Amino acid sequence: QCDYATHTKFSFNNHLLRHKTVKDFKCAQCGYATNYKSHFRRHTSTHKTIKDIKCAQCDYATHDKSNLKKHLLAHSTAKKIKCVECDFATNFKHTFKMHLLTHKSVKDLKCAQCNYATNNKSLFNRHFLRHTTAKDWQCAQCDYATHDKSNLKKHLLTHSTAKKIKCVQCDFATNFKDTFKTHLLTHKTVKDIKCAQCNYATNNKSLFNRHFLRHTTAKDWQCAQCDYAT
Repeated sequence: QCDYATHTKFSFNNHLLRHKTVKDFKCAQCGYATNYKSHFRRHTSTHKTIKDIKCAQCDYATHDKSNLKKHLLAHSTAKKIKCVECDFATNFKHTFKMHLLTHKSVKDLKCAQCNYATNNKSLFNRHFLRHTTAKDWQCAQCDYATHDKSNLKKHLLTHSTAKKIKCVQCDFATNFKDTFKTHLLTHKTVKDIKCAQCNYATNNKSLFNRHFLRHTTAKDWQCAQCDYAT
């Protein structure tokens, strides 16, 4: 049925379950169905309202022991999985797999409506939503609407007064990981990104790109109503 091959009978029998159209394990609370007992057990735990397995280092809680095991890797400073092509390192196999795609020169997933191309399926699916005019995910607290569920999830954090991610070096707090990551750079004494044309240095790539524009004489953005250009 496919080109799969293995040296163990157990793995082969386990693989054959993928080709079964009839799902033996069915959830009584939703439409989920599978042929894998371990997957089914993990799924049924998602219906539990009580999250009794808690992290000792933060307020994370879950109903699945394997989820906690994965979460604990986020607290580890030692990154065990390292990229041989750059200095990227992580403790998550899936994250590493996604990172390796960035080194591929050929982009396999191409958009039929524009010239966007990528090797990341989730990014491609998110991009595809940009071509739709319907915004089905709406905020109940304001008029914000989006075509992407993950965007709505991020937006809802702006309505939260409680800031869950806190800096241990100052009183800065936020609900956004990217914002926090950028903030941490302000505490670095060594500036890694340096300008070759002046003594400007920073750790923030976007600030560096903005600074670099000061050295260009070309002003591509011009006002249609006056002679202002930038």
